[in-house]
Amino acid sequence: MHQTRKGNEWHFGMKRHIGVDAASGLTHSLSTTAANAADLTEAHRLRHGGERVASGDAG
Repeated sequence: MHQTRKGNEWHFGMKRHIGVDAASGLTHSLSTTAANAADLTEAHRLRHGGERVASGDAG
């Protein structure tokens, strides 16, 4: 676990990165990292290879 700052608030803990099928809404992959890990570094682990489109949040 690790700490990170978002705005003026400090957060300590972990993040979950979740891959979800857009058509069915089912989760197909999950990755857990320290709180300071960037979302983009986990993107390759969330893909299963059959995607034609990938999207994410502002993180």
